[in-house]
Amino acid sequence: MVESAAPARKYIIGGNWKSNGTVEFVRKHCDALNAADFARGEIDVVVSPISIHIASAKAMLTEGVEVASQNISATKDGAFTGEISAEQVKDFGLSWTIVGHSERR
Repeated sequence: MVESAAPARKYIIGGNWKSNGTVEFVRKHCDALNAADFARGEIDVVVSPISIHIASAKAMLTEGVEVASQNISATKDGAFTGEISAEQVKDFGLSWTIVGHSERR
């Protein structure tokens, strides 16, 4: 019997920006992340700005730093003011979201 080694664990570094941030805040944080020296490809680096700053963060960040939504709706598209559906998150090119955060339950 041949035993295979377990795959190497990939670590995640994440930052939830909560309800903080101005356009200048996003710019400064994206600049700092872009300049950071970390093992790109060996770890996942993900930031989660407020929804109105997702597009800006996505545009400002270099490859190797991903953007997440801070919440995702339990419903599909429809008359759910302020919610973001999984379909919308995926359509915007995001692969990450925070689910079940205590402040959102």
